[in-house]
Amino acid sequence: MANMRGKWNILTALSTALCIAGGCQPTSGGKAADRTRGTGIQASEEDELSNLDLGGDWEQYESRLSTRNTTGGTGVEASRGPALSQEGGAAGPGFSIVLGTFAGEGHLQQANQYHQQASVLLPDMSSGLRVQSSLSGSMVVYGNYTGWKDPRAKKDVRTLQDLTINGRQVFPQAMIAELPAPRDPASIEEAELLSLRIRYPDIRVLYTLEIAMWGDFESGQWPERARRAEAEQYARSLRQRGVPAFYHHDSAREMSMVTVGVFDHRAIDGQTGLRSPQVERFLLDFPKRMVNGEPVIDLYDPNNPDKGGRTQQPRIVEVPKL
Repeated sequence: MANMRGKWNILTALSTALCIAGGCQPTSGGKAADRTRGTGIQASEEDELSNLDLGGDWEQYESRLSTRNTTGGTGVEASRGPALSQEGGAAGPGFSIVLGTFAGEGHLQQANQYHQQASVLLPDMSSGLRVQSSLSGSMVVYGNYTGWKDPRAKKDVRTLQDLTINGRQVFPQAMIAELPAPRDPASIEEAELLSLRIRYPDIRVLYTLEIAMWGDFESGQWPERARRAEAEQYARSLRQRGVPAFYHHDSAREMSMVTVGVFDHRAIDGQTGLRSPQVERFLLDFPKRMVNGEPVIDLYDPNNPDKGGRTQQPRIVEVPKL
């Protein structure tokens, strides 16, 4: 029982940290796709995005999203340290210095705000700053290096950690990290979640419903090859039944997941929390969120698993960007 309690605590904590609930606007307009309950989901209906809102009011909406001020007020002078390496400022895959990480609702907006504030406060390094975003969260990073031992990276880490504003460090936890290389669009197949970014490049934010996930969690039972194969097989089996399903591999988190459906920012009402009819239809067919083949349980009392809990529903997550 102790092992089971620990297992559910781990899974529940991970699901909370990794699933990004979409901040969306109230449902308005658009013709809902007609789909009946059961397994007869028609991809041609739910996967048709011709009625998606292309986001003419995105800026107005995003300004209302909850964000946090991570760098303090503006109008202060940053103390000047040694110049950062110019070679480190080029954007690209490989190794970069992570300055801030963001997860949960509004992670991309928080990262963008952090990036903007850092660029204003530290104009000499603004050309090397950029935002890296994925399904799990967003990061603000600096530079591009050849590896962990790149002398320029070590020098720039020290420089960034030494930067102060009013006597306080701006980036006390700056560290070098390996970032995934951008995917070649030609290598992305239709069943992969990233394919939606190629198919609908003009839609700023896309959401999908995560229904299943596989991860090893240091158990040794789900190595990378096994979890990737399981997710891909499940997604393809659903697509054979007419379900618009997709798989996604998160190498950084060592997890693979399967999602269904494609939605715009009206997937959930930002004020009431109510999901759109399109989302609710999928929840009728997929009421439980599965991790490694078992439903995730939200415990009523995390300190006392004997009190039981309720099965977690699939979560709305943002389609990652290329």
